[in-house]
Amino acid sequence: MMRISLSPQEFRELLLSHHPNLPCFNDDVFIIFNRRVCAGCVLAYPTAVLVLLFLHPSGYESIFLSIALAVVSQVRRVSKNILLQHSCRIIAGIALGFGIGGGYWALSNGQWFAVIVLVSGAAGYTLLKAYSVRAKLLRVQQEREMCEIDRL
Repeated sequence: MMRISLSPQEFRELLLSHHPNLPCFNDDVFIIFNRRVCAGCVLAYPTAVLVLLFLHPSGYESIFLSIALAVVSQVRRVSKNILLQHSCRIIAGIALGFGIGGGYWALSNGQWFAVIVLVSGAAGYTLLKAYSVRAKLLRVQQEREMCEIDRL
């Protein structure tokens, strides 16, 4: 059985930024007080809370809007413009707020089709995100291998 242990410092860093400390992830983090903090979390979660507090989303419209905005937010995956990437993270937060509100409405009103649509959209978003991170890590691995070949 393999056991993984983290020092308190490593655990704190993992909580603040769940992105590997690699150059290709530099656009995905902010440096705040000399700590790496996930830019997506810093921008998306407070935005989602604001949407919930001020817009009180509910109904099928909220669910479809959350999925549409989540898709739009993925433009950041193909852009090198950091301002556009951060704007898309805020759009992802708006999508999250509408998704949570719509999901709460659907669950509390027994709208099971709406729940299925929302869960399907969230699963698609998660798969797209996982694929993107995997592709980024594979590029880093290929770059490292090329550097090692060049050294020989």
